[in-house]
Order: sequence, then C-alpha cells, then structure tokens
Amino acid sequence: MIHTTIFFESMIQRSVWPVLRLILFVVLLVPCLPANAAPLPQSGYAPTYTVWATREGLVGKRTANGHVIQPRDRFVALPSWRVLSSLGGHEFQVRVTYGNRSVVLPVWDVGPWNTHDDYWSPDRERYRDLPVGVPMAQAAVLDGYNGGLDEFGRVIQDPNGIDIADGAFWDDLQMTRTAKVQVTFLWMGRDPGPPPGAIDVTPGTPQPANPPAQPASPPAAPPAQPQATPTPSGPAAPAPSIPAGGLAVDNSDANYNADQQNWFKGNCGVNDSHAWTYSTNDPAKATHSARWKPSLPSAGIYEVMAYIPPCGDVQASTSTTYKVTHANGTSEVKIDQQAALGTWASLGSFSFNGNAGQQVELSDLTADERRSVRFDALVWVQREDHEPPNATISKITRQNNGYLIEWESDDVSGIEFYDVQVRQLPNGIWRDWRMGTSETSAWFGPDEGRHFAFRVRARDRAGNLQEWPPEEQMTTREAIIP
Repeated sequence: MIHTTIFFESMIQRSVWPVLRLILFVVLLVPCLPANAAPLPQSGYAPTYTVWATREGLVGKRTANGHVIQPRDRFVALPSWRVLSSLGGHEFQVRVTYGNRSVVLPVWDVGPWNTHDDYWSPDRERYRDLPVGVPMAQAAVLDGYNGGLDEFGRVIQDPNGIDIADGAFWDDLQMTRTAKVQVTFLWMGRDPGPPPGAIDVTPGTPQPANPPAQPASPPAAPPAQPQATPTPSGPAAPAPSIPAGGLAVDNSDANYNADQQNWFKGNCGVNDSHAWTYSTNDPAKATHSARWKPSLPSAGIYEVMAYIPPCGDVQASTSTTYKVTHANGTSEVKIDQQAALGTWASLGSFSFNGNAGQQVELSDLTADERRSVRFDALVWVQREDHEPPNATISKITRQNNGYLIEWESDDVSGIEFYDVQVRQLPNGIWRDWRMGTSETSAWFGPDEGRHFAFRVRARDRAGNLQEWPPEEQMTTREAIIP
C-alpha cells in the first residue's frame, strides 16, 4: 500500500509540475512585452503609427529615386531603401494625417537620418531591440539610443521618422513646424481613409462635406474598351491661362496629331476641352498616341510644360511617359498625371534648333491599367542660361573591393560633360579621375583599406563652366554599405 501511494504521488508530480512551470513562465513573461509593439492589424487595414515629421525642402535637388524636387512638391522620405518607389512611381505610398487634414503621398526619397530603419516593419532590418513603430531617430533624441548618433555617426538633431515635401507640408496638411503626424503604411494593408473628423485632401480626391470614417466602396470598373463615340467626362473646370511668354500647342490645333479617332472628350482644360483614353501596361494593347509639334520663333533653350486637366470620372494615370525630341536627341520624362491635376507639369528644359522633327509624343502605354491618360495643351517657354551648373557628388556606395561613385547636376540648358577629381585622405592632392565624361557614375577601386574624397564640376550646353568646389563634396567614409 505504501508503494502504491508513492507511485501515484510520483505520477502527479511528473504530470502537474510541467504545467505549473508553463503557467509561471507566461505570467512572468507578459509584463516584459513592449507595451507599444503593435503587430500587423488583424482587420486587414494598413498599420498607423504616430511619429515626428519635418519638412523636406531641398528644391532643385534630386531624391533617392532620381526625382528632381520641385517647388510645392508632394512626396515623402522614409528611412529605408526597402520602400523606395521608382522614379515617378507609386509602388509605396503612405497616408499622412495632421489635425483634421489627411493626404496620400508616394515614397520618393530615403531618410531622414538613417537609410536602414524600416521601423514600421515587424521584420525590422536594424534596431530590432526597439518597438515596432518607434523610429531610431526618435529613440536616439528622446532616450539617448545609440549614443544619439545615426547609422553614419552623425548627431541626430530631430526625432523625425518622416520628411514631407513642401507642397504636402504647407498646402495639403497646413503644417508650419516640426510636429507629430499619423502615418499609415499603405503597402501593408488596405487604406483606412482619413480618421473621423478629418478630410482627405489628396489632389484629385472629391471633398465630401462630412467624410465617412471608412472609405466608400470602390467605383465600378470602366468598360472594357473605349466607346467609338467620345463622350464628355466630369464637371467643367475653369480654363487655365497660358504661362507668360509661352508658345502653346493645344490638342485642337493643327500642330497636334493623334493617330486614332475614338477618343473620349473631357470638358475642361485649355480651350475648355481635352482628349483622353484608358491606360494600358500591355504593349500589345497600346493603340492611342499623339504628337505636339511646335513652330518655334528661334533656336534656343525652351522649358516644355504639359497642362493636366483636373476633371474626369476615371482617375488619371500615375505613370505617363512623354517623349521629348530636341536638338540633342530624345528624352523620356515620367509624369504622374494624377498628382499634377490642374497644373502645368514641367517636362524639363531642352535645346531646340527649329528642326521640324522636334516634337513631344504621349501614348496610352503606362505602368498602370485602366486609368485615364489626358491629352491637352503643351507650352514651350524660352529660357536664358547664364549661370554655371551646380554639379555635386550625390552618393557613394560600397561595391566589392571599391566604391560606386555617383554625381548629378540640374541645369536649364542641360549638361555637356562632367569632370571628376579624387584625392586620398587625409592629405592627398587632387588628381583627375573622370574628365569630359557624360556618364553620371563610375566604379572606383580597389581601395586597399584607404579612404578617398571626391569632387565634381560640370559644363552645360550653353558653355557655362562650373568652378571646382574648394573642398571635397563627399568621401568614402560616408559610403552606404548595402
């Protein structure tokens, strides 16, 4: 009998104690979990985090995806290369809400401060000891994380987790200073729309008097093919004025030529109308295109601008390609028509010599599908260029046993060539490396454990030659390590 009792007590210990240990482990673990570590939402909607935001500025500079920053531009910068959209693309977008205003913006730049801090991701690339939704810059400034330094060793001045371009910062969100905003990361789920009490001020979005807390049902899909007879679309909008000194070619002029007859007609734009058709990303289905051919009064440098009509029942394409044929060849320019509604979108400045073959062409072949491509007036405005370029080293990236050096410059008349010099740190003399080149990048190496500094100058097509910068513009100590 004693042996039987001992046997049952032993069985109880072997079966109960493992369960008690598991319960004790869970009870001790729960208080240690981060209070603000938010997993992906179960609702299917994209996650939203509150972070500090600053103004991007830097008009005239180039973003990480190659976009030249315009006055009153609309995009954001996030501190990770993982979510950078292509040039003019909208693969990655965020909804930013400040006060009672909310806007959807593409991610076209990398920053602020860090470049590997995808703080919105549960599978964070770096700084995994921080809670999801907390930018490393914020932790560095407010909590002394990483000694207050970013990934390049710089002292972080602001706790910002997002930079917002001027047009969205000032005009859309009506911000005046660094402040906290709500950011929804739209590639991670469905867009929940603006919060209750806020309005969606995304360009081209209708503004309801009392916006719903959740987005309305999506509109019905457009018909499979354009109708043979063009039909008006959307409410009328005020006719735009032609930029001062501009020579305009409208879609109703003799110098405009379209290769199809079955176009839709919109009742706004220059001369109160424009033509449009559906976009396609299949080259085999691309059937509509048109050309604008200017009769310029003289050879020279002209800025080319396209008016993007704001009316229409079908959202405009975000990835149209204008092909500009000029004195130095043909340039392809990506324009997000949806973001540029109601404006003259600049295609850039080019040299024209009056040749009859110089033109601008636009087709329905885009990177999106079943959106509207809008064809209205183009204008050529003559520009003077007496200023030298301002070329700069834009990026250095570690590559194999050396570095990929990249440089850039914006100029009214375009760049004829670049000169690049290099010197060994700390006290080496400048020596020529790439001279008279039209390239904008080259590999340098092997470095053999040494560091180097670089500077660049440029000459434009108007003959203006930039002076050598007195100091280096970037060194290999600032290189991005992939």
